Amino acid sequence: MNLLKIDNEYEYQTCIENAQTIETSDKSLFCPNFYYVFYAELEIHLNQFFNQNEREQWSLLFTDYNFMLPISLDTDAPYKVIRYPFERVTILHNAKIKYCCKNCKTEWTTARGRAIFQAEIPQVDHYNILFAYLFTQKCRQCYQEILPCWYLDEATRVMKNVCRILREEFYSHQYLKALHSEEIDDGQQRQSYTREHHQQNLCLACQQNSCYASYLQQQRRR
Repeated sequence: MNLLKIDNEYEYQTCIENAQTIETSDKSLFCPNFYYVFYAELEIHLNQFFNQNEREQWSLLFTDYNFMLPISLDTDAPYKVIRYPFERVTILHNAKIKYCCKNCKTEWTTARGRAIFQAEIPQVDHYNILFAYLFTQKCRQCYQEILPCWYLDEATRVMKNVCRILREEFYSHQYLKALHSEEIDDGQQRQSYTREHHQQNLCLACQQNSCYASYLQQQRRR
């Protein structure tokens, strides 16, 4: 299921053009939907390096978790690249995100927000798709499953890093890596001021053994 339906192609292209000309901190001034940031960063940090007439272009598709291949987290790193099965790359990435329950109006933030990106090895004359899933959490008051609300700078930081990983994984022998060889994951995750413990029973990423926090808690029990 695609979580974002773009009815106005001109509006989407305008977002991409604007994103190329302004600083990350200013993107909230024009972006009507945080999903646009993910699309815009893919264009800026990956697709712009390809000739528009080539079929090497990448598309981003938000999907359900059930569509993703099973994964298991075994690291305490804020992001991890998994190369299994060998024809596919999976990227797990951490971020600070916010949840807003429309049912009971409860709001909360978490420094253990999680996203999954999966892509097959690019093929000649084959459209490339980057699948993405943004983990939900359950509301601690009414237990409704809530979609995440990403901070725009966090969406920018994560997607920029995902594009860098794709370039290094699939295009290390081409000019794409050289164009941004200085580009690293230098963006820092938003600082978290929450004092509450991570509630694994409400975290869908924990239940799928894909959460940064679940791994840390497992290590403490050993």
